[in-house]
Amino acid sequence: MKVLKKWMKKFSEASLPCKMKKHIIQLLIICLTLLTLSGCRWNNVDEPTDARSVMPAVTNMAGSQTSADVCDDLNAAGVPNVVTFNDWVLDFAGSAGDGARLSDKWMQPGANTPDLSACADGWEKHHDYSDADCRMTAMLLLDGILTAEKTDSEYTGTYLMFDVDAIENTGRYEIIRKNLDLFTTLFGDRTPGENEDPSEVFGNMWSEYGFRISNENVSLVSIVVYDPDFNQTFTGHTGVLIRQTENVSLYIEKLAFEQPYQAILVSDKDQLYSILADRDEYYGSEGDAGPYVYLNGEYLGELKKWK
Repeated sequence: MKVLKKWMKKFSEASLPCKMKKHIIQLLIICLTLLTLSGCRWNNVDEPTDARSVMPAVTNMAGSQTSADVCDDLNAAGVPNVVTFNDWVLDFAGSAGDGARLSDKWMQPGANTPDLSACADGWEKHHDYSDADCRMTAMLLLDGILTAEKTDSEYTGTYLMFDVDAIENTGRYEIIRKNLDLFTTLFGDRTPGENEDPSEVFGNMWSEYGFRISNENVSLVSIVVYDPDFNQTFTGHTGVLIRQTENVSLYIEKLAFEQPYQAILVSDKDQLYSILADRDEYYGSEGDAGPYVYLNGEYLGELKKWK
């Protein structure tokens, strides 16, 4: 939590328009509030299960049991940087400690309720640098298989300030830093063009810049947020989806800075989107458009469609 509070102070002192500064600080306050929560809509479902066949199944990979399962699946799918990913996952779990209640079993969503405050406090106790978030984790797992025909040479936005600060100033994230322009082009804030609907911005960008993923079994799931106050879109959450069989897919995500890693096994994509749709933090004010769900550059609909 100290890191988030430090970022709040940095933004309060930054040279930004007052309205934008107030808006971003409000987003940080929401993040701090989320760290105090330990439950969700699925709280009273079945007991934990190790049966991967009971889907959806979720794990935080908080030990050798399920982290080995997931890494085997990632290696089999040809995903890069699996060893580094496993190091990040186990380091996070070890820092959080037993009190954070991270799972090393396959469970139904909500059967485990991690203590997010314990996760944040544990990270800050054992590290003097920033944790990774969802976008950084996705980029690690897409290194070399996600490409673009062109990128923006400079990032001038604001929504990725924390990501960029961490990537540029932490040796651990060198793999991402070498493709920082790819990272900011893909995930950064964009203003819709004239007559361009906000729901079209991410897909149009994907096509215009020639983004592609060379592994046909790997996809990027993006939750694209539209901010009506500033008329901008940005990737609020993302994760990597691996198709294992016709009826089994594995989704890998990092919930947020100083929040857990998760692997989710689903029998179809709608099952995954329903889980994501249940997360209230992705929605704006009542009546706001979006957020928009994308599979690579394909627009699938507003997230509330699966709620």
